Amino acid sequence: MEQLTIYTTEAGSILLRAGEAIGAAKAASQLLDKAKQMGVTAVVVSNESELSSARAVGLEATLIRPEDRERLDADKIGLIVRSRLAPDEASALEIIRQQSIEAAEAVIREASARPDLHLVQAIQALDDSDKFLNTTATRVSEWYGLHFPELTQMMADNIGLCRVVVEVGRRDGFSKENLQGRGFTDKKVEAILAARERSKGGEISDGDLGRVKALATLALEVASQRDRLNTYVESMMKKIAPNVTDVAGATIGARLMAKAGGLDRLAVMPASTIQILGAEKALFRALRTGAKPPKHGILFQHQEVHGAPKWQRGKIARTLANKIAIAARIDYFRGTEELSVKAGLDLRLEQIKAKYKEPPKHKAEREERPGRQEGRPPFRRPPRREGFDRRQKQRRR
Repeated sequence: MEQLTIYTTEAGSILLRAGEAIGAAKAASQLLDKAKQMGVTAVVVSNESELSSARAVGLEATLIRPEDRERLDADKIGLIVRSRLAPDEASALEIIRQQSIEAAEAVIREASARPDLHLVQAIQALDDSDKFLNTTATRVSEWYGLHFPELTQMMADNIGLCRVVVEVGRRDGFSKENLQGRGFTDKKVEAILAARERSKGGEISDGDLGRVKALATLALEVASQRDRLNTYVESMMKKIAPNVTDVAGATIGARLMAKAGGLDRLAVMPASTIQILGAEKALFRALRTGAKPPKHGILFQHQEVHGAPKWQRGKIARTLANKIAIAARIDYFRGTEELSVKAGLDLRLEQIKAKYKEPPKHKAEREERPGRQEGRPPFRRPPRREGFDRRQKQRRR
């Protein structure tokens, strides 16, 4: 039975009989039709995608063997030229180069469209917005504090202070009507009005007040954009990584993904690495100086970690990292929501809180426990021999 081989290259597909080119076309489907017209019943193809195409036209198709594929690849330039897909070797090389560049660009384009990478950029933009917002609102508080310092001391919320500065302006404009509806209690409204009468702040010119208002307006716009980014991060995390969101929360899960470089990298990380993500400086300092290694990085922001006693934080962070590693694998490889991960985390946290309810005893107290002195005797430094230091100094000389 005659069997032909269809070898697909960057320049086109080549029909081979006993290693010699007998035809060529831009698409492999054209050669499949030609092979069928020649009465051939079986072909060997070089790509898996061509198997279904060959079977669709009624041909028995098999995939080329690796050693045959290597032999054809070694003579690819010559086959392209002999099959007249390119006039000479230089043209064949240029065609392969262009096709390789286009293939690489397609892979980069596909990778850049991944939603988790957009989510990584969003959480980094959210962190940048927090830093800028904190700096800008603090500057407004300090600047406006030169005019009305008592108000800046009464309002801990800098964003609320920016809103008051923009809408009210000078301290002379503060009145009971202006302060109502802003979340102030009656007692606080009276305190602000009393502070206005006896304020130690200086006067402010119209130009400086306009600059403070402009800065406060900028802070309010950044705060609004920050809230929209936070809403986007939460919604995208529920779509992309629902199990990680369920275990770690949307913001912490997104920060872990950003630190890892994407959901695919987070899914292949061991739990021990996830536990200390964000604590790289402390880790390398521990390796360099021999200090204690960090127990947690970004995971310290989790309520169960930073709200726990110190002696429980390491164990809770380790448990949390284990569950996040499992959740990331489910999200990336399966893409379905698994409720048992969160249930297992809650059960393990309850066990840790019950088992390690009391702080560990001090080292000195542990040494005084009964039975400790019955075993190995404690180390004692031997007494120094007389004249040892003198003989040692003489040898050094």
